[in-house]
Amino acid sequence: MTRLVHLAAYPRPQAGSFIPFMRSVLDAAQARGWDVVAVLPTEAAGREWIGQFEDAEISVEYAYGSRRSLTRWLRGRLKDSDEQTILHTHFTGYDVPAALAARGRPNVEVYWHIHTVLSDRPRARLANALKFSLIGRGVKRVLTPSSDVADELVKRGTKREKVSVFPNAIDAEAFQPASPEQRARLRQELGIPEGPDVLLHFGRDWYLKDGDIFLDALAILIEQGRSVIGLVNQGGEAAQRAAELRDLEAHVRLVGLFPQPQKLYGAADLMVASSRGEGMPFAMIEALCSGLPVVASDLPGHRFMGDRVESCAIVSRDASKMATAIAAFLDMRSEARAALGESAHRWIAENLDLRAAAERLLDDYEQTLRESGSHATVSR
Repeated sequence: MTRLVHLAAYPRPQAGSFIPFMRSVLDAAQARGWDVVAVLPTEAAGREWIGQFEDAEISVEYAYGSRRSLTRWLRGRLKDSDEQTILHTHFTGYDVPAALAARGRPNVEVYWHIHTVLSDRPRARLANALKFSLIGRGVKRVLTPSSDVADELVKRGTKREKVSVFPNAIDAEAFQPASPEQRARLRQELGIPEGPDVLLHFGRDWYLKDGDIFLDALAILIEQGRSVIGLVNQGGEAAQRAAELRDLEAHVRLVGLFPQPQKLYGAADLMVASSRGEGMPFAMIEALCSGLPVVASDLPGHRFMGDRVESCAIVSRDASKMATAIAAFLDMRSEARAALGESAHRWIAENLDLRAAAERLLDDYEQTLRESGSHATVSR
């Protein structure tokens, strides 16, 4: 029996599109006859999304603590087994323990999955150099959704041949373009008037997502006489202060942690992704799949979509240029904008659906096991 263990330092209340992806990979592995386990931090134990694993009959274990204690825990899990095993880590918390626990075990291969940009702080760069060039020496593959993060991984010590760009994927069926009737109902539910155009921004990390540029672009559109509202998700106090500084309180709606982002996409006319740095944001793919045009800053993770769907405009991180791109979409006839949205949905369903991505990843695992000399029988 071949074993697949996904270890994700993911305690968030929302499942987002990551948890469905992780569940889909483990589910696909089970269908191939593998033994699968999801390892999560103890804070995740009470999350509603744990039910996604239970529904798929996927075993879940909880482990959290220092790197040393996690390494000991993993070694204990591995020591009495001669199964060919893949340890696939997400969100860095389990990276080093997995690499250390796998040392000296030829039946264990490790995948690191780097989802976000790496910090440029000197201390972080030094820690990364140690991690990627030394501790990561025995890691089989380092996955990342974006080419710029891949390049940075190489600069910080990862061998180029180990790095693979693996675009993020979503459940395309869960993100459908909203009808005019659905949009009106969702706006009423969110307390948004029907008349203005609604621009959506995700501001969980206000600096990294560059919420100030978003608000500056919003102010430019208002100065031009446009009726627009900025719908800001998870901007918090930073977004509130920034809106007050620009005298935009009447034009900004702040919503906190939202359990159903589909409602935000359904209520909006357009999404603005003005980030300073990204891997390949799930929210951007979700918005495009939901039929929204997206105006995004010029980053490789954004350009991946901008090069493939017409409803994604890539511009430099400049408020005036972003406002111009936003206006171009808003000035389109509603039928033309809807057609672009339907086209984007189809492309994502055909190319970035999580089920197909899960199968591609399983194929990669199997290739890794063949290269490592595994003769494990895999059920189909």
